[in-house]
Amino acid sequence: MNKNNYCVILAGGIGTRLWPSSRQQKPKQFIDFLGTGETLLQATFRRFRKFVVEENILVVSNEDYKDLVLEQLPDLHSENLLLEPMRRNTVPSVTWASFEICNRNPDACVVVSPADQLITKEDCFEADLVAGLDYVAHNERLLTIGIMPSRPETGYGYIQMSDEMEHDIFKVQSFTEKPEMEFAKLFVENKEFLWNTGLFVCRAHTFLSTIHGAASYYTDMMDYITANYDAGKAAHEFVEGAFSMCPNVSLERGILEKADNVDVMLCHFGWADIGTWNALYDVVTKSNDENVIMGGKAMLYDCKDCMVKLPSGRVAVIQGLTDYVIAEEDNVLVICKKDDQGAIRKFVNDVQMNIGDEYV
Repeated sequence: MNKNNYCVILAGGIGTRLWPSSRQQKPKQFIDFLGTGETLLQATFRRFRKFVVEENILVVSNEDYKDLVLEQLPDLHSENLLLEPMRRNTVPSVTWASFEICNRNPDACVVVSPADQLITKEDCFEADLVAGLDYVAHNERLLTIGIMPSRPETGYGYIQMSDEMEHDIFKVQSFTEKPEMEFAKLFVENKEFLWNTGLFVCRAHTFLSTIHGAASYYTDMMDYITANYDAGKAAHEFVEGAFSMCPNVSLERGILEKADNVDVMLCHFGWADIGTWNALYDVVTKSNDENVIMGGKAMLYDCKDCMVKLPSGRVAVIQGLTDYVIAEEDNVLVICKKDDQGAIRKFVNDVQMNIGDEYV
């Protein structure tokens, strides 16, 4: 293994769109949604330790989840757990991790990965990511990771390819986040658009150099970090100060859409973002009526294309539903249309405001 290669796993999100199974106290990355015997976070850590040395794998999570991370990843080095004091999306998380890694190894190349993905063809995954790490080691580029779409999908982001830089690596023309169905169909037909996996590869110092020029509103954050960062001794006050100076913005919108040194690699592993009930339904085994039952037991009558997730020991009898999610967890039962992904966020907000935090 190349000791210049690092991995940063982003594991601080709440996973609202998989409510009520994903809750503030235990979000989706800490749950075995796929029934494999390992949580999404554990599966991600396992995949990367095949080709990144263990001491080079960092996890960024929220300080509320410290105990969950350490319980699920007992082999994670304690200094490799970076705990966010507040949620500001992915820009400050990756910036902080890049500073930490750059201070350990100025030649470091980094894979940044969400913790909530399904990856199949893991040998291809390793080969593609190692090739991506080699590419950024020799080029001052930011490399996104794309997959050829298999269907129109409105829940994923898309990356448009432009000029070919090397085999299967193209300059990025544009990013589109969660398009309407008519555009998703055009993207699939066009063959120039890839699904954006959220995986991202770069040299740590290249990322830090790029963020300086990406937008003026990062100046205060970068100046503050540069002046106050103490490698290995990032106190809570320092981290809170850095995060509070950064807008709540994703890497794509905050950095990649603004930079002119961004490429995309067409990869060949199997991929799905386990971010919604619809996405989870797509990747699990179904019955003859295209229904999915997870957890407890259910009797379905005249039901089709439904997803049922129950606590162990619970029984549900359901009649006459098509394309619905029926999900129960602790003190919440949700019955809603499976393909209405935006509705879940509204439900969570309404419950939190009108009934109480303990239900979300």
